[in-house]
Amino acid sequence: MKKFLSWRDDWYLGIDEIDQQHLRLVELVNQTADLINAAGSGSAGNGGGMELVLQLQEETRQHFRDEEAFMRAHDYPHVTRHHREHALLQAELKDLIREIEEGKRDFDIETLTSLKYWLIDHVIESDLDIAHYLNAK
Repeated sequence: MKKFLSWRDDWYLGIDEIDQQHLRLVELVNQTADLINAAGSGSAGNGGGMELVLQLQEETRQHFRDEEAFMRAHDYPHVTRHHREHALLQAELKDLIREIEEGKRDFDIETLTSLKYWLIDHVIESDLDIAHYLNAK
C-alpha cells in the first residue's frame, strides 16, 4: 500500500539529528492517515487520530527548538526569519487542532492533506536553505 506521505531522498539535509526528526514527523503523519483510512472519513477525531496529531504538535515544537539551537550554533544568518516561520507554523497547527476539537473541521484525509503540505513546505522551502548555507561554508 502506498504511503500517504513518501519521504524523498532530496529532502535530506545531511544533518542527522534534523533529518531523523523530519522522518519521525513524516511517520506520525502516515500513522494518522492510516488511522483515518481505517476508521472512515470524519470519525478518527474521536480515537487515536487526535492523539497522534497532538503528538505531532509536541514533536514539531521540540523539533523547531532543536533546529533553532542548531542554527544559532552554526551562525546561520536567517535564524530570526526561520524562528518567525516556526512560530507561524505552530500557530497554523494550533488553529487546525482547535477547529477539529470545536467541530468546525472534519478530521479527515482532506484535513490531513493540508497538514501534509504544511510539513513538506517547511522541510523543502525553509530547512533546505540551512543545508545549502552549511554546504557553502
